[in-house]
Amino acid sequence: MTANDRLLAPTPVGELLARLEQPRTVEALNVLLDNADLIVFLVTALDGFFRRGEVIADSLAEGASELRGAAGGLGNGPLAGIDLRGLAASAASLSGPVVAATPALGELLGGPLADPGTVRALSRLAAALAEGEQRAAQRPGGAPTGLLGLLRLLRDEEVSRGLGHLVEVARVLGRRPGPP
Repeated sequence: MTANDRLLAPTPVGELLARLEQPRTVEALNVLLDNADLIVFLVTALDGFFRRGEVIADSLAEGASELRGAAGGLGNGPLAGIDLRGLAASAASLSGPVVAATPALGELLGGPLADPGTVRALSRLAAALAEGEQRAAQRPGGAPTGLLGLLRLLRDEEVSRGLGHLVEVARVLGRRPGPP
């Protein structure tokens, strides 16, 4: 490598300067700088929370124990059968994974899964699965077999309506882009 090649080779500092000249980078840095106080506060608060998770869990357990005592005595109040220390420790240990899952949870809650229509449809589906499982367990002979048995089922109005729902879902899935 000649001296000229070394002078023309990109350096980490040169690459950084090139990125700093990009308008999107400048815009992002300005947003960060405008919110620096808030970012420092949030990072400090989260750091303190995670460093003191055990102390916080113990404090929560003590407070809940005091509430339990005030709500009708230690042995017979509404919280008597609950292991509050264990509950507080579980909450402290879950805080890390919850923070890590926050982007995915935000996407789930902001997407179609949180739509009331989707929730109603999933609720109906869950109820149908549970009832269908019970009814199948009560039927000693099992499901009808053979082509003729399936064709007889198609005459059943409930089966026909259910298959109509499934066909419509299949059509919508087929129209949407993505992996099959």
